[in-house]
Amino acid sequence: MSYQVIARKWRPQSFDEVTGQEVVTHSLRNAIEHDRLHHAYLFSGARGVGKTTTARLLAKALNCHKSDGKTTTPCRIDDEAACPSCVEIAESRSLDVLEIDAASHTGIDNVRETIIDGLNINPARDRYKVFIIDEVHQLSKAAFNALLKSLEEPPPNVVFIMATTELHKVPITITSRCQEFQFRTIANSKIFDRLKLIAEKDKIDVSDEALREIARSGMGSMRDAQSNFDQVISFSGDKIDAASVAKALGSAGADVLEKIVLAVANADAKTILETVDDLVSRGHELRNFASDLLGLFRDLMVQKVAGTSTERLVDSAAFPPEKLTELAAPFAESDLLRFFHSLCETESSLREAAQPRYVLEVGLVKLVEMRKLAPIEEILKKLGSPASNVAAASAGEEKKTLKSENAVAPAERSVPKVAVPAQIEPEREAFVPERSSEVEDPVVEPPDEDIGFSDEEISIPVADTEVRINANAYAGELTLSSIPADLLVHFDDVKLDDAYEEALRREGDDLLPVPTGVELAESLSKRARSGSNGARAHSVGGGTAARPAVDLSHIIPKEVEADGAQAIPELSADPTEEELLEFANSLPSVRLAKQIFRATVIEARKHA
Repeated sequence: MSYQVIARKWRPQSFDEVTGQEVVTHSLRNAIEHDRLHHAYLFSGARGVGKTTTARLLAKALNCHKSDGKTTTPCRIDDEAACPSCVEIAESRSLDVLEIDAASHTGIDNVRETIIDGLNINPARDRYKVFIIDEVHQLSKAAFNALLKSLEEPPPNVVFIMATTELHKVPITITSRCQEFQFRTIANSKIFDRLKLIAEKDKIDVSDEALREIARSGMGSMRDAQSNFDQVISFSGDKIDAASVAKALGSAGADVLEKIVLAVANADAKTILETVDDLVSRGHELRNFASDLLGLFRDLMVQKVAGTSTERLVDSAAFPPEKLTELAAPFAESDLLRFFHSLCETESSLREAAQPRYVLEVGLVKLVEMRKLAPIEEILKKLGSPASNVAAASAGEEKKTLKSENAVAPAERSVPKVAVPAQIEPEREAFVPERSSEVEDPVVEPPDEDIGFSDEEISIPVADTEVRINANAYAGELTLSSIPADLLVHFDDVKLDDAYEEALRREGDDLLPVPTGVELAESLSKRARSGSNGARAHSVGGGTAARPAVDLSHIIPKEVEADGAQAIPELSADPTEEELLEFANSLPSVRLAKQIFRATVIEARKHA
């Protein structure tokens, strides 16, 4: 007899031998024993997990001739006394159990000829006519529609069993007419046990480490693992070890994965580059290696988080739990999370990379560099506790607090001090009591360092003449920019905040800055310069009262006060540009604005 591959030779012959699908097999056996058989089943799941095998076992259980009816223990094909029906079904040559490959029979004509036209024909020998449709999701839309009625109300001796690896492609009209069973991927430990049984029966000398690597290579698929076992046997012969498995399958062994993890822990980028070079020279698939390394870092993270109770969570790991604990010791949970996300990007980039080696090398060296990142908690701890920061801020209170007793007199500074007057909108008439003589307007001193000037053109209308000046305004006079923001400490105090708001309400101050230089110049020229005590009307209880003007005389520089009066020349009917400039420079408001803003008159023109 010709050689038979392991996947076919060791195909399960009973429901008990189906590995990893206990829920499905238990449900089917109960349905058979209690005569609650459904007319249509839909098996879905990954490749190589037992869908077609279970479908054949169900067909054998319905048609086994050794029993008077349905049975949960059909004949085994290795039994010399097996009935013809079970043997033919196991070998896919039964007349009454038709296996249809939907990938090659996708059209409506195939469905009509193979299934629909034969529904009303009684089974040739068996009790039931069974249609096993593999990869059913590849049927065309017309074929699915043609199958709907037959699937919903088939003859009493017809059973449909459909299998698919892509359940989402099966129309809901089909799934709603079937009993659906989802086949899970098989745990590595169960694949390992099955491979060990096969090795013992076939007298194959293989180490447990090698079997564990073969089981892990199946990635939850029993058929893939058995096919890989066949490949390793062909390569190694009678004695198989872990190194032989790595060479035969072209995958990195556990020793290579361990070397990478230790290199990352020791910040040894050179070892990483040498390991990648060795993988390339041996012809390993770099993307598969990245996937294996990704799974290892996942297992390390789970072991780090869950501790000793992780045997079930790290069932597919390349190392036992004790070894995982040892490898995870140098890392924190945050490190392993960063490694995992970085490796995900690397593995994704390898799919379309023109130079996979370069991508993998850079991705693994990046893991070494990530070890140099410090958690924000440690950085804050090194910077000091909040209490020490508050104490330091209190020590420097004099530097960042503007106190009136430490203020320098205006005459002692080269830069004039400017007080910020309360901005009062002309259209709003609110009661503002006269300020007490004991309360001084706040004075904001400019910083000692030079923080620059800003150029701004200001237009000042005087009578029928408009004068435009270029104001070289000092940028720091009206700000606290000399105080770093991180040194200012704010404390919430409801009582003080309410008192401050009440004071503002009494004073009528809305904290708005002076909008433009024109308003400031007008205030200085009309009020402070003339010393006018003109009043603005405001309403008090329905009556009208006089409001005193805001006194700005204290902010006028001494040199302006000493300037004295200057004769204003008369303009001719058609003045020249020189005459307009001379006229503008003689105006008191312009002279005052020139000194306060350090400005020069650039243009003066007469209104028509």
